[in-house]
Amino acid sequence: MNVGHARFDLTPNGEFYLIGFRSENRMHPASGVHDRIYCNSLLIEIDGRTMFIFSADFLEFEEAMAEDVKTMLADLYGIDRDMVLLCATHDHSSVVSYHKGWYTHKFDQRYYDFLIDIIKRSYEECRRTMVHATAQYGSKVILGYYGNRNHPGQPADNEVIVVKFVDDNGNAFAGLVNWAVHSTVISAENTWLTAEFAGNVSEKLESYFGFVPAMTVGAAGDCSNRNQRQGKNFAELERVSTGMAREIGTIDCSRNLALDRMVNQTLYHTIHTDSYHLDAKGEVIDLGDLQLFVFGGELGSRFGIEMKEECGKPALVLGYANGYYGYWLPEEEYGISFETKTSPIPAGESEKLVEKFKQASKLLSK
Repeated sequence: MNVGHARFDLTPNGEFYLIGFRSENRMHPASGVHDRIYCNSLLIEIDGRTMFIFSADFLEFEEAMAEDVKTMLADLYGIDRDMVLLCATHDHSSVVSYHKGWYTHKFDQRYYDFLIDIIKRSYEECRRTMVHATAQYGSKVILGYYGNRNHPGQPADNEVIVVKFVDDNGNAFAGLVNWAVHSTVISAENTWLTAEFAGNVSEKLESYFGFVPAMTVGAAGDCSNRNQRQGKNFAELERVSTGMAREIGTIDCSRNLALDRMVNQTLYHTIHTDSYHLDAKGEVIDLGDLQLFVFGGELGSRFGIEMKEECGKPALVLGYANGYYGYWLPEEEYGISFETKTSPIPAGESEKLVEKFKQASKLLSK
């Protein structure tokens, strides 16, 4: 296996607007930059196939943009379109400029072009830094910083997973962190750009790992730090990001993973009613000792736990990837939670989708 990595600054210049929360203040220019936003990328090559993971401090990626990027990278570099994963950390205080469909209509073509160029440069930098590598894995249930935001004290997916890539000299040089939590410490009243929870934890992990990991968000539809936070300001962000970085930084990653294959199965789930139509797309990628569940929606934490447990091997759930399909929570949540009251996804459809993921996982494990 060969692995390359890249990190680029995505902070806008000049006047810009924020995304997230659907707050009135998103109609006005941001106050400025509190902390900068970044993208972290990985290019993994196994037996002639490559997979590109581009993780950015954004709220989400539009599916149309993701498809354009897949085609662009396939045409330029020959990568399989299905092996391009654009992952957002779900930052609710990020920049809106790249988003063509956000309700505030603050799209900026110059920033969009800048982002497309950054994605290409990230791929090329990953190719330049690519070296032979092995993978190491560790996980830990971390409590006290986030949990089930709809039912305080009830279970959520609090397992944090770390995958590190190690060169032939035994040095860990790149990797990723997978967790299931909304990156929403700061309140909707905030008007300053910030990398929020995920971005700040990522940057602080450099002192523990020796590199800045890509942050990927799992089944976080009902997970946040709403019931654990001691404030909604930047002081609280500093407290929780420092604490989480300390917890994640000490995870034992001594388990070796044999990543010796790259096979995938794309799956589709269509919802059609008199007033709503959706063709949602997901994917399972099997790398040998590791599987990835890729989906552009906000799965309930129960589903993330089920999918990982039934996989039978280490697995990551990559939510907010290659599109955005809204909330997908368990049927019993309907009519109770905010997420289900506002979702056009009918009750019971989430279970059908998750069953498809489980079937694809079993198929690829054979």
